[in-house]
Amino acid sequence: MKKLARYLNVILFLLGAISLFFSLKVLNQKINPGEISATYHAKFLFGYFALFLSVLGMLFSLWLLFFRPQGEIVQRIKNIGFWALFGFVALYLLEFVVFGLVNSFIRVSEMTRIPPKDQFLDSMVFIILDYPDDFLKGVFMTLELSLVGTLIGLLLGMVLVVLRIMQVHPQDNEAVALLKKLGVGFSKLYINVFRGTPMIVQAVIIYYLLPSLLAEWLNVPISQIDKVLTISLSGIIIVSLNTTAYLAEVLRGGIEAVDKGQLEAARSLGLSYSQSMLSVVFPQAIKNALPSICNEFIINIKDTSVLNVIGVAELFFVANEAQFRYYRTYEPFIIVALIYFVLTMTTSKLLGLLEKKLNLPAKTLPSSN
Repeated sequence: MKKLARYLNVILFLLGAISLFFSLKVLNQKINPGEISATYHAKFLFGYFALFLSVLGMLFSLWLLFFRPQGEIVQRIKNIGFWALFGFVALYLLEFVVFGLVNSFIRVSEMTRIPPKDQFLDSMVFIILDYPDDFLKGVFMTLELSLVGTLIGLLLGMVLVVLRIMQVHPQDNEAVALLKKLGVGFSKLYINVFRGTPMIVQAVIIYYLLPSLLAEWLNVPISQIDKVLTISLSGIIIVSLNTTAYLAEVLRGGIEAVDKGQLEAARSLGLSYSQSMLSVVFPQAIKNALPSICNEFIINIKDTSVLNVIGVAELFFVANEAQFRYYRTYEPFIIVALIYFVLTMTTSKLLGLLEKKLNLPAKTLPSSN
């Protein structure tokens, strides 16, 4: 309550508005003449009385916001109004949301066909109960693609960033200098290409064009290539290659954030350049870039949806299949949107705990899309 004290007037107005909405909803409900009197009493309490209290609470909160009166009596009235409206809103949510979902599950559990289109909530519940295995497979495929793709992208990004930050020194011979130039050029080209083109385009090229080129180059039937380059493997390759480009730049920013004196100190202790980078600079760079790496993983959870273009059975693909199976346009995608929201929020909270555990700085590096 102490944390909310600063915003109590605004919260009081919002609670009044929510309570007003539900009280009008109660008043619009029809009551049959044969129903018991308790129903009329409930309608009076949660309809007319709640309507009066909601309007009074909203007007009182506006008066508090504009005139800012002080005093113990005003504070007591404010607290009483807050708890009264909070109680009504909690009961409304319990009745219309929680009990509504429970009643919908009870009704739908006995159905063998999807409800009519006007019963939107029941249609969503029916799809969830009738299609759970496919949604779970979509969740696992999405998490597998994003997790494996991020890990592989991180490893390849570490290799790519080494090429990206190489510098030609005067003591390098021609061959070494040329190799360094080629490495820097390749890394820049790779990063620009994969960051400058959408993943959906990369997916089409890698899945449809690459097998044809390999079959022609190796002089084997394309069916043999398809047995190796399966849809799932292609999805992992696409996410990994795309993530590599972004994480290479993230790691470059992490390396640049490390004090140059760290590298100089390591070299003064007798470590070679490679040993100094691997043992001193890279661990600090990864720690600095970890918030952005975690952010890339969360982005990959959502971006795997574009892989439905090549038939990867992730969440968006499952929603498309459910749309054609049940002849419903909105319900499957709302379900999938809720699943994406839960996945990203849960992952974000877990990664936030990891960052606090590692005592990472609050400032994050720019990352990804």
